[in-house]
Amino acid sequence: MSGTAPECIVAVDLGGTLTKIGYVSEDGSATSVRRLETDRSGGQEGLADWLADRIAEAVAAAPGPCRGFGIVVPGIIDPATGTVLSAPNVGWTKMPIRDRLHDRTGLSGTVGHDVRAGGLAEWRLGCPDARNVLFLPIGTGIAAALIVDGRLLVADGYAGEVGHTRVRAAGETLCACGQLGCLESVASAAGVARSYAAARGTTVGPNPDARAVAEAARAGDAYALASFALATEALTESLLLCTTLLGPEVIIIGGGLSGAADLFVPEIGRRIAATATFQRVPELRLATLGADAGLIGAGLIAWEGLDHE
Repeated sequence: MSGTAPECIVAVDLGGTLTKIGYVSEDGSATSVRRLETDRSGGQEGLADWLADRIAEAVAAAPGPCRGFGIVVPGIIDPATGTVLSAPNVGWTKMPIRDRLHDRTGLSGTVGHDVRAGGLAEWRLGCPDARNVLFLPIGTGIAAALIVDGRLLVADGYAGEVGHTRVRAAGETLCACGQLGCLESVASAAGVARSYAAARGTTVGPNPDARAVAEAARAGDAYALASFALATEALTESLLLCTTLLGPEVIIIGGGLSGAADLFVPEIGRRIAATATFQRVPELRLATLGADAGLIGAGLIAWEGLDHE
């Protein structure tokens, strides 16, 4: 028996190198996800036009009625106006992308932050009974999505920059943001690779591979083990602070470095449990949605926007 295909949202996770686009149903299921190289050759305006064309193509090929679009971007976002205030990875500054896409496609839509959207998806689909959750994807950088009392904390687009909190373990290491001693500088995937290279007296390329460092650590390489030990110390310090301030019931670890979770997550859990006195000790889990978390979150945010309308 055939029936009408369900309604969908065209969801987009826009990255500086790779863009993911697909359809997200109201229940959070994602289908027909494609991965495209982000075309930044036309500058700020050209990227907006390229994105509008990709959304229009997706709408034309949608399996069912398309209700709108949702996109997420890495950077500082004003979700109320759908404006990307600053997103260096994609080259946008004060870009009113929601209005631009509406003008080009005729569809309503929402614009959000990639990590917050990913956290929303991991929470809604992975641990919906928890009301206080911290989602921490650890990749080239570190950011967080904070769910407090059942609400995603946005703070005008500035919430969640955990990677740029200062930790003693990082010392005076210079971070790409310009500050000294940021968590991200030693505990991100890139930070682990840099620590390893510095200890061995070698250099790393523009895209350091923390997976190789993890393999070396599992094989007993002292330099690799020391790099993960430094990251573990820094992450423990930062997550203890988050635990004290926010009281998460669950901390979800995601991102590329979660593939090496055996080298740091259990130890962080032990240290937090051993150190906490009055604090609620959170459960540490690994993310389950993988690379599609941001795209699914983009769809969920768009569905929420339709509900508000």
